[in-house]
Amino acid sequence: MKRRFANASLGCLGLVVALVLLEIIIRVGGATDADGQFSFLGYTLEPHVLPINRLKEGIDAYLQNVDTATILFDARTGWAYRPNSLRHQGTFTVNSAGMRSQREFSKEPLPNTLRIAAFGDSFTAGDDVNDAQVWTNQLELNLIEQGIRAEVLNFGVGGYDMGQALLRWRAIGQKFQPDIVIFGFQSENLDRNVNVFRILYIHGPSIPFSKPRFIISDGKLELINLPALPPERMVATFEAFSNHPLAAYEDYYRSRDVVSKWWLSSRLGAFIYEVTKAQERASQADYGPASERGMLGKAIVDAFAADVAERAADFFVVHLPLPQHMAHIHNGGQSPYRYLLDYLRETYRYIPFDESLGPEYMDESYWGPTGHYGAEVETLLGQTVARALSACIEERSCRPQRFDNPAQFAIDK
Repeated sequence: MKRRFANASLGCLGLVVALVLLEIIIRVGGATDADGQFSFLGYTLEPHVLPINRLKEGIDAYLQNVDTATILFDARTGWAYRPNSLRHQGTFTVNSAGMRSQREFSKEPLPNTLRIAAFGDSFTAGDDVNDAQVWTNQLELNLIEQGIRAEVLNFGVGGYDMGQALLRWRAIGQKFQPDIVIFGFQSENLDRNVNVFRILYIHGPSIPFSKPRFIISDGKLELINLPALPPERMVATFEAFSNHPLAAYEDYYRSRDVVSKWWLSSRLGAFIYEVTKAQERASQADYGPASERGMLGKAIVDAFAADVAERAADFFVVHLPLPQHMAHIHNGGQSPYRYLLDYLRETYRYIPFDESLGPEYMDESYWGPTGHYGAEVETLLGQTVARALSACIEERSCRPQRFDNPAQFAIDK
């Protein structure tokens, strides 16, 4: 009995020592930001606080450097690239119209050139490659090689959700009168669709602006926060956030759910709690036809397609898969976004780029430093989209209204 008691005591002591060490590791290895929010390994731990000081720092930095900032507040879309600017150490060129290109484009398209416009987020903009490598440039080169005189305009902007892509089309894209419009669907945007304040979506350095957000009211799309709150009003809004009308539409306003359990005073306890809650939130995330994310995604694409049809242009959707989607597929699982992907495939001209990416592309060497496609994947994407477009044109199922027949934009060989 004495031996058993001694062993049990040693076991308990070892457990206590291990827990104390873990507590120390988390406290030493974590970080506390200017608002007092503690985080460890990418998890923000209870108690959650609104990032007012972090927001103020971001707004102040923007207002002090507004003459040189490469991302500007835009009341119509939330933010946009500064015209005539260079980003990413000069590898990312923005022309005078605010689109990624080293060239300028007139509003009136050339009479013998097929004009294509792409809309989406940083996966459309091509954040981790240079101007020559981005997939829209590769698409243009591939079409020309196939005998199609074409130009591709890249309206993608980093951090955009699906609604912002639609608003960018309405604000400036349609003015360039494209014959074909491509919407780059990146599945994370289903989560961004239910976010209003970017700083609440991402913990850490972030775009310090709000954005317009679509909601569904009485079965129809409705816009809130349009025009978007100007930067000068952001801090005051956060200081009284719980009473602000937009708080009810901010899916990432977690401060309203602060828990006050005694064991959360332990960083280890708070970390275990947050990891468990994060897994629970992930397992409960719903992108189906009855969910807000699913319904919004479908409604925004439908609105985008309807707008494009009114302009007598052809509408394509290209699926730009993330690594987690590819992991689901290549491990024999089912994508949580299957409902919307199936709908897009059945309803629109759909380009499933994920089907062009085998399991070998899960290797990190194919991805850029910020998690976007590397040069080889961008090239493959450009080739994949070019094949789909050229096949559609050859079959005459794509009928650009400006042309009587494809021979008008064919390159004589």
